[in-house]
Amino acid sequence: MVVRGFEISAYTGGLYRDGGKYSVNVYNGQQEPYGLERVELLKGASSVLYGASGPGGIINTVTKRPTTETLRELNLESGSFDRKQLSGDFGGALSDDGVWSYRTTFLARDSKTATDYIDDDRRFLAGGLTWRPSARTSLTLLADYQKDKAAENLGLPAKGSVYSTRYDRIPTNRFTGTAGYDGYDAERYTAGWLFEHAFNDTVTLRNNVRYYDFRSTFPETLTYNLAADERTSTTRYALDRSDNSQAVVADTALQFKFGQGALQHTALVGVDYTRMRHQTTREQRRAQPFDYFDPDYGIPVGDVYRSQGKSTDRTHRLGLYAQDQIKIAEKLVVLLGGRYDDVVYRSHNSIYPSQEVDDEKSHALTGRAGLVYLFDNGVAPFFSYSESFEPESGADRNGSRFKPVTGEQYELGVRYQPPGSDLMLSAAVYQLKRKNMSVSDPLDPSYNIQVGEVRSRGFELEARGRVGRNTHVIAAYAYTDARTTKASPLAPEDEGMRIGQVPYHQFSLWTDYSFGDFGLAGLTVGAGMRFVDSTHFLYGTGKVPAYTLVDAMVSYSTGPWRFALNASNLTDKRYVAVCQSACFYGEPRRIIGSVSYRW
Repeated sequence: MVVRGFEISAYTGGLYRDGGKYSVNVYNGQQEPYGLERVELLKGASSVLYGASGPGGIINTVTKRPTTETLRELNLESGSFDRKQLSGDFGGALSDDGVWSYRTTFLARDSKTATDYIDDDRRFLAGGLTWRPSARTSLTLLADYQKDKAAENLGLPAKGSVYSTRYDRIPTNRFTGTAGYDGYDAERYTAGWLFEHAFNDTVTLRNNVRYYDFRSTFPETLTYNLAADERTSTTRYALDRSDNSQAVVADTALQFKFGQGALQHTALVGVDYTRMRHQTTREQRRAQPFDYFDPDYGIPVGDVYRSQGKSTDRTHRLGLYAQDQIKIAEKLVVLLGGRYDDVVYRSHNSIYPSQEVDDEKSHALTGRAGLVYLFDNGVAPFFSYSESFEPESGADRNGSRFKPVTGEQYELGVRYQPPGSDLMLSAAVYQLKRKNMSVSDPLDPSYNIQVGEVRSRGFELEARGRVGRNTHVIAAYAYTDARTTKASPLAPEDEGMRIGQVPYHQFSLWTDYSFGDFGLAGLTVGAGMRFVDSTHFLYGTGKVPAYTLVDAMVSYSTGPWRFALNASNLTDKRYVAVCQSACFYGEPRRIIGSVSYRW
């Protein structure tokens, strides 16, 4: 996901779960949305509270928690790509006094995808138990298990997807791997706790700990580029791959609420610690050239001819942070914060020996400041400044070790919410800078280089709320200009160039209408559109064309029942979503019908 010109992913350290680091690397798979209470997007540099992360922001997912209110829900889904899914969510009090409560969630899915030979099967089970002996103390235990069976879509050449060949374009459902060989079989276990105790009305202690264990078997056939005949690949080989990752994330904080007269403080001091380990083993097999227009999936991969070896990476992160939110006369809110990070990285790497390192250390002090003024009429102008820090491992082709990546953001905006209304309007302008950002070396793509500085400038508009009694509207627009302002000496031609995957313009609109005034209180119909402007290739000089997608839904609720039909890309538009080292088609029309029962 790209936000304000910069990627948010496990690779950039931008994924969090319940406020703590989540993924160790990009191969740990996706979180199951049904196990989440909500997803929070924090735009801009967030290192002050969350530690090493990029300037674009972070994504924090919040786990479903035990509840004292009785919850019983079953859902059945079916739709495009032979999708079949059953899910359930149950919770409630285990004692009359509400001291003990629970939550359990499950999901089972068997499904194909828009790409041939790639499945999207999943099994998910999560549980939670809360002990609340008093209004001041609570302890919640959380655990989940997820098993995925799928395969990776490794993309297509630009010529054949973005551009036509003499044989037209490659079909959108084309699988470039080896049937019966390629796969992604992964298991994930997590367990932890959330503890909170209020000593009094002033001081509250919070302690959150979580352990992660990810294991995957990941055989894949890598198919690259288009030959001069415009139908076969130039490079193709298979890779036996297995990965396993473990992480422990702990965060302890003290919150202080105090004040006198018109001055009120909410202060926070804390320490967090993350220990991560990732190991991958790879062996290379031969594979026959691939015909993009007439593939023969009956040809097996060859024997192992090269052992790439094993890589084991370990990272230890320690962070100390403090923040004070000061409210003056219930009108002016001032936010000040600072953080110190210390990171130690170790890699034993026989796959890329030049990346091997013992106890590489990096540290940084980052800060954050903000102002908001709350007018009585609902207008709230704001200004913020924040810094980010990301440790960067590895070296360029000359053997020079990479420097830490740093960033900063300035943001100025205004929000408006009329008193007594759920209408919310917002506008913001910003500038972000990121120094020492890693990109592919144009002279040797097997290495990265660090560019001196990337700058992103833009503005955002958003409106959401109810229009009349029955219509709800969400609209958003973003303009982003992200480009290299100081290039690396190894690639001076990049200076002034736009960053790949970042459109100038993005716009989305969604509206739904409830038919309560027509005697059909349970009927809701919605529709929306998404526009994404053209983007540059992440590598190379091509451009991905702009596209517009239409979505729609209809639902009907009666008593404990809810029936729904959701459609994305309703017009079945054929489009390329992004071009990185390969190009990827966007998903064609998807229609899913669901039935839910709550009691």
